[in-house]
Amino acid sequence: MLVSLFTLTAGLFATAFAFDCHGPYFSFYNRPGKALSYDLLDPAIFPGTSSPHLHSFDGGNGLAADMDFDTTQSSSCTTARLKPDKSLYWRPTLFWNGNNTGLYRVPDKFLKIYYKFGDAGNVRANVTEYPENHRMLAGYPAQRSLSANPGGLKWACLGENYKRIDSPDGSFPKGFTSCKEGLTAEITFPACWNGQSINPKSPHDHMAYPTNQGMSLEACPKTHRVARFPSIFIEFWYDVSAFDDRYRADQVPWVLANGDPTGYGFHADFLNGWQKGVLAKATAEAGFCNCGCGCGHDEMKQCFGADNVNDEGNWNSCTAGPVYAPDTSAPVDALPGCNPIQAGPAAATPVTGEGCAVMPANGAGPSDVKASSPVGSASRAAAFSVAFSTSKPVVTNGHYASASPSRSFDTMRHGNPANAYAMPTSILVPTSEEPNPIITLPSLLVETVTVPTGGVEYGRKKHTGGHRHHRRF
Repeated sequence: MLVSLFTLTAGLFATAFAFDCHGPYFSFYNRPGKALSYDLLDPAIFPGTSSPHLHSFDGGNGLAADMDFDTTQSSSCTTARLKPDKSLYWRPTLFWNGNNTGLYRVPDKFLKIYYKFGDAGNVRANVTEYPENHRMLAGYPAQRSLSANPGGLKWACLGENYKRIDSPDGSFPKGFTSCKEGLTAEITFPACWNGQSINPKSPHDHMAYPTNQGMSLEACPKTHRVARFPSIFIEFWYDVSAFDDRYRADQVPWVLANGDPTGYGFHADFLNGWQKGVLAKATAEAGFCNCGCGCGHDEMKQCFGADNVNDEGNWNSCTAGPVYAPDTSAPVDALPGCNPIQAGPAAATPVTGEGCAVMPANGAGPSDVKASSPVGSASRAAAFSVAFSTSKPVVTNGHYASASPSRSFDTMRHGNPANAYAMPTSILVPTSEEPNPIITLPSLLVETVTVPTGGVEYGRKKHTGGHRHHRRF
């Protein structure tokens, strides 16, 4: 564990440039290694049902489809450094789009979570602890291009000696073939509240970001001055070493579980599970916790008491039982749920239809929820047509169909209309001459078509619904 602690401590210096390393805030690491759970759940936006895409969860192990504050307090452990923090922190799972060999879940390295309660000039702001059942979202899952970025979303590759290669605009970075210390994403949650509960149909409305004008509550927009909370800033670190030198420096080989190959659609959710009074004491005017970015094990004990700090044994064994958890420990053919890869630049559109509807939760998830969401019934088979100009094979997540110039073609996709992949403007097409070339499609049209039960004619062969007729490289 000494090596791990040294690595984590070194890592904080790579990110400390973002703020003064002392002042009215504290920070802590969640345990290193895999997340608490990988599950098709989203208790903030899709309570009581399965989530459309896979999330990686950290925090208290009381994870369930439908949760309230009491549910968080029933957690028997937490992956957070602080035992009284049984909150849940989750984000879309990251995958490596594996050069047409499948999608590989990227191993998590750790989270570092900051609670900031300062204003301009590093002056303490008057903040309050979160109310019971408080939930919020940072980021925009459908975003696929540069747009508003109030949460300061940023990606970076950390190389030798934590040298950073940053993305300039919130997208995945490129210009490297390895990240020795990890790939990172960082985002800040809003802190100003209008007194309302989250509305899953408009999940950003109840919260807003403080401005640089005014102090404490007055720094909040006038519409959101019921309360100001600490600003949660999180760094998500990923171990991408398994993929070193398996992509070119001009490629972006990552894709988020919400079908995002750009990085712009990264987001994070929070559900409050802080034991009552603990966060209020840590941010109070007298004796607030101010170890900043240098909060180690000893500093956490000083701020929160020795009995409230997790040790290695407690958090390493903390897990949450699966609800709708697909197996992504091995490569998968498609993103779990119904998530066509949509590269933009327009905002991603939700995918609906038979086989894509969210499912009411009833304890353990249904046994037929699989990573690639196959549909066995031939009557539910589907195809999609793509019109473009190229004479080379076209690859969609490990599968291909040939096409001559300016000719439309049809290809099956797992027998499910909802799983038809929207083709990106740049795709990888391996050949014997060049294993990882990129073909840019000058024009693109994606159309979803239903294949009748009896099948349809494709050239000289008749293909029945529910059967794949593409092949893997």
